[in-house]
Amino acid sequence: MSRVVVPIHLRWGDMDVYGHINNVAYAQYLEQSRVHLMAEKGFTPTDGSESHIVARNEIDYLAPLVYQAEPVFMHLWIEKLGASTYTVAYELHNGDVIHMRAKTVMITYDLNVNAPRRIPADLRAYLESTMD
Repeated sequence: MSRVVVPIHLRWGDMDVYGHINNVAYAQYLEQSRVHLMAEKGFTPTDGSESHIVARNEIDYLAPLVYQAEPVFMHLWIEKLGASTYTVAYELHNGDVIHMRAKTVMITYDLNVNAPRRIPADLRAYLESTMD
């Protein structure tokens, strides 16, 4: 397995009235990490008529997280590859504590015809290199 590790810098405004990071912020951390995963090898979320859209997000909150100045670290990898879909798996680490686990099902999508498209060969090769 070849996980990609992305530092996540928490923002004071990510906390809610209960004194921990709000669930909406976690969805933003997932997006930030996915964009980094693609950008690391020169892929973008939208490239001409090709796009990557979220079909499903699933998040398990394991331990509360509160603001800190030091970054936490999102570990992510590709769990599953289909013809036009791929599943990104995540764990958010703060030292020895895993605060959440998540999965996102992504669809490669052709904006010109408004339909899924096959994962291009160069992207597939990269995604395969990060599989568990």
